Amino acid sequence: MNQLLIEEHLFFNLIASTVVVGICYLLSKNPKTKDYVGFLYLFGVPLKGIFFYKSFPFLFLEELSLSLQEKVNILFPVLFFLAVEVLFLSKIFKQSPSGQI
Repeated sequence: MNQLLIEEHLFFNLIASTVVVGICYLLSKNPKTKDYVGFLYLFGVPLKGIFFYKSFPFLFLEELSLSLQEKVNILFPVLFFLAVEVLFLSKIFKQSPSGQI
């Protein structure tokens, strides 16, 4: 897998995670939607997967055979940014009423 493709995956995951965490942060500030932020995040995870599929459809072709190293290069950024999202969202959920993280 070429370096450009790896950078595209990293950039995609960075943007997608930033958008998801940003939306959840903004919604957590609204008293009406604060109780539903976790459910909205759970809806956002498969939605992010759909956008990943639409952005990189060639990775899902049956005739494409990837080595173990290439599979790890695809999967590691996804799992890393998922862990970062969970970390930030746990901080959002534990926020004090004053709004400090």
